[in-house]
Amino acid sequence: AMLLKYSVSNFRSIGHNIEFSMFPLENSSDEFLTEINTVAGNLKVLKRGAFFGPNASGKTSFVNSLEFARDYVVKGPRNSTAMKVNQFRGDIDELQGLTRFEFMLYDGKNVYNYGFSLNRVYVSEEWLSILDRDCNFRALFERKTNSRKSTSIKITDDYAKPSTKKRQLADLLTLSIKGKQANQLFLYKLFENGSDIAEAVYSWFRNIQIIYPDTKMQALPLQLKQDNQLGDFLSEKLQLLDTGVESVSAVEDNIELFELAEKYNVPAEIVHDIEDIQHGIISLNGELFIFKEGKKQKTTLVRIKFEHLLNNKSVDFNIDDESDGTKRMLDLLPMLFRLGSDSHAIYVVDELDRSLHTKLSKYIINSLGSSNSNTQLLFTAHDVNLLNLQNFRQEEIWFIEKNYNGETRLKPFSDFDINDNQDILKDYLAGRFGAIPVIKEEKL
Repeated sequence: AMLLKYSVSNFRSIGHNIEFSMFPLENSSDEFLTEINTVAGNLKVLKRGAFFGPNASGKTSFVNSLEFARDYVVKGPRNSTAMKVNQFRGDIDELQGLTRFEFMLYDGKNVYNYGFSLNRVYVSEEWLSILDRDCNFRALFERKTNSRKSTSIKITDDYAKPSTKKRQLADLLTLSIKGKQANQLFLYKLFENGSDIAEAVYSWFRNIQIIYPDTKMQALPLQLKQDNQLGDFLSEKLQLLDTGVESVSAVEDNIELFELAEKYNVPAEIVHDIEDIQHGIISLNGELFIFKEGKKQKTTLVRIKFEHLLNNKSVDFNIDDESDGTKRMLDLLPMLFRLGSDSHAIYVVDELDRSLHTKLSKYIINSLGSSNSNTQLLFTAHDVNLLNLQNFRQEEIWFIEKNYNGETRLKPFSDFDINDNQDILKDYLAGRFGAIPVIKEEKL
């Protein structure tokens, strides 16, 4: 799976439409590129996108928009009465109160264009088209819903011929979105009913992995317990990156339920929930608690153990003993572990450089850029030392800033003419490309 283009409007600090592209400039070198095979021929695609800008410029809003769209496709509306989409607070008449998402995506075989617009009550428009041999997009379905929540959906012959069972089922499903269901996506209806096309697009959205600065390791303890190779990989990388960690592994202990609150600071209400629901998994501060039916008074604690070598002696550390940088590396290093087997993921990392030295950030970024997989990495960052055309292509860098109306705007670095000897870091800090904080003089 690969993202080719993405545009969004009317979401949080994003007002008018902004568009992001993973296509390189024409006649550019093949460094940090991959090539995809389509019916219209082979296309070159970038594997990385870096977003720089000051605080409160909208970098997180951009990441949030991808998360919202992914979750709306994969999980559907959160409830039947309101979708709680967080729209731009300023009045922009031409947006008509609608938030709009549009994706050009590659599923490993076909290139699709999929998008939808919605407000807090219903999905207004939805469309899906496919790239043909002439490099044109041909509509597969188009959906419109009006303010009375009346929905009309047109299925085309490019989706399936009229006489086929596939088409007859799709035509039947067009009648299934009525009234209160106007907030549901037709794509999900098709997916639920076995459409191969809808499944391809739906699966593409499921491949989007989003990591925030406060993202905990969640299932990592269980993954370490189940996969020795992951533990070996993380141990090797943490040694290589001079974190002081010699090895990382998962250990488990059977403990009495009451000890959760006393020894591990698990809130009492969560302990009561465990007693009530009898079986499940909870993750707290990088430690995993597994409790099973039939063992109401006991739970299994699966935690990450770090081994350090101090004065030639092995000393065990818990996750809370480790530095913020080591914890952040544990959030990010699994991306590199999966490069070989999970070559279709799209990782979106907000503030990748949080708690990391510039060299560590570069290691993560360059490892993904130089790999042979089709894994893509989009990330936001503040560390201006990463702005180096030895590590990036110019097309991979984007600047985010707010205009005079408070709207987040996206500016590609490729819009600027750069010569080989230019110090782009110096020019960026001088404000030539914008997207830097403007600090006003304090009045005494």
